[in-house]
Amino acid sequence: MKQLWTGVLAAACLSTSAQATEKMYGVIGAGYSDAKFSQNELRGGAFHVGLGHQIASQWYVEGGYKRLFDDFEEEAGAKADALYLALLGKASGPQGELFYKLGVMRADITGSFALAESGSCEYNNVQVGQCQYDESVFAAMAGLGFDYHLGLNSMLRFEYDYVRGEDDLEVNIVSLGFRYNFN
Repeated sequence: MKQLWTGVLAAACLSTSAQATEKMYGVIGAGYSDAKFSQNELRGGAFHVGLGHQIASQWYVEGGYKRLFDDFEEEAGAKADALYLALLGKASGPQGELFYKLGVMRADITGSFALAESGSCEYNNVQVGQCQYDESVFAAMAGLGFDYHLGLNSMLRFEYDYVRGEDDLEVNIVSLGFRYNFN
């Protein structure tokens, strides 16, 4: 009898997890970003990984990690890493899905820049040398993209994201990615 209940419980758990992953997907992508932060202009590579779930026929919720920018030249530059949560609305067609994205993120930005002899650093009160900063900012995100069907569960993602946040953070990201549906 104990084995029967263990088998029933295991079958229930497996069927529940199969139903939960039926409408889930994972996405990974890379691209180029053009950013401004605290009077610095930054350019460079960007990438992201995310996990999404279809919550209604035309709506997804997606969360993940984004490298917003990574622009270091010798001793100056900055990089930004962010965790995000977004709501996606979609319009499906025979070739794929057009989507728009609205979300929020928390970005951690680290960087440094060289000071001239007459300059001053507002972060660590040095007059000459290297000024370093480590900031965490909240930001809003809006995006537009298209998931092109490659196969039954795989899609090619073209995406544009615009990020605007505290401390004059402004980022434009164009990326190409891969989406896999877990059903």
